[in-house]
Amino acid sequence: MKSKVVLIKCQSYEREEVSLAVRQGISLLGGVDKFVQKEERILLKPNFLSGKPPEDCVTTHPEVFRAVAEICFEAGVNLLYGDSPGRQSPLKVAEKAGVAAVARELNIPIADFQRGEIRSFSQGHQNKQFTIANGILNSDGFISLPKLKTHNLTRITGAVKNQFGCIPGFLKAEFHVKLPAVEDFSKMLVDLNLFLKPRFYIMDAVQAMEGNGPGSGKPYQLNLLMFSDDPVAIDTVACKILNVKPERVLTNLYGEKFGLGKMCLEDIEILGDDISNFFAPDFKCSEVRSLIQTERGNIGF
Repeated sequence: MKSKVVLIKCQSYEREEVSLAVRQGISLLGGVDKFVQKEERILLKPNFLSGKPPEDCVTTHPEVFRAVAEICFEAGVNLLYGDSPGRQSPLKVAEKAGVAAVARELNIPIADFQRGEIRSFSQGHQNKQFTIANGILNSDGFISLPKLKTHNLTRITGAVKNQFGCIPGFLKAEFHVKLPAVEDFSKMLVDLNLFLKPRFYIMDAVQAMEGNGPGSGKPYQLNLLMFSDDPVAIDTVACKILNVKPERVLTNLYGEKFGLGKMCLEDIEILGDDISNFFAPDFKCSEVRSLIQTERGNIGF
C-alpha cells in the first residue's frame, strides 16, 4: 500500500487561511478521527529548538499549533503540549515562540519535558534504550508538528528528526557526543520514531528555513503545509520539493531500510495541490561537507 502525503497551499500565517488549510489537509489524510479517539490524552509536539520569535522560522508557527488544537478539541480529545529545547526551559521557549500564549488561550497545559524515564527498545538497530520525556510517557499518543528547515548535520530536519525533542534536553547533547557520525545519528533517530510511533505529522513549511539551519538560517517562503502518517514519505517529498536527493538525508535512507516508511516516490501517493506548485530549485541547503559510507555506497554531502 502506498503512503499518503498531502500538500496544501497556504500563503500566509493568517489565522483563517491556516485553519482552512489544516482542515483540508487532515480531511484528505482521512480525518482526525482516523488517528485519535474521544477523551484520549493527546500531546501536540511542535519544534521548540530555541527561544526565537515565529518570524525567525526556528520554531513551529503558533497559528499552525492553534489550527491543529482546535480540530482535536472538536474530536473530543484532551490536549497538552511540549517539546525539549537543548538549553532553555520548554516554557521559556514556548513563550518566545508565541505558542504558550495560544496554549493559555485554549487552556492547553504544558507537559513535563525536563524529566524522563528510561525505556527499553529491543527492536532498535542503533539504540536499544532511550530516556523519554514524562510528557510523552503520560499521554496516550502525540501529533508531531515539525518545521521544515535545513540542518548542519542531517542536511534537512523535518518529520523524522522532530521526535528528537521527546528526549529531555540535557540528554540530547549526549547523543551528539556518542554519535558524531551522521549515519549513526540518523539510525538513532529512526529507532526513536519506530519506538514512539506518533499518530501523524503536520509539517509547517509556509515559511521554511534555508541556509545555516536549524537555528541561524533565513526564512524561505514555500507557501506549504504537509500532512502524512509516514514521516519518511513526508520528508522524502520535502526533499523532492527542495531539489535534494532523498537518500542524501540519511533518516530517509535508514527509515526505508528499517521499515519506518517509504522513500521511493513510486510508493508515495501525493494528494491535495500539485507538487509542481512548490518546487524550490533555488533553496539553499546547509553546507554539510562529509562523505558517508553506507550500504548503498558513498553519498557525498
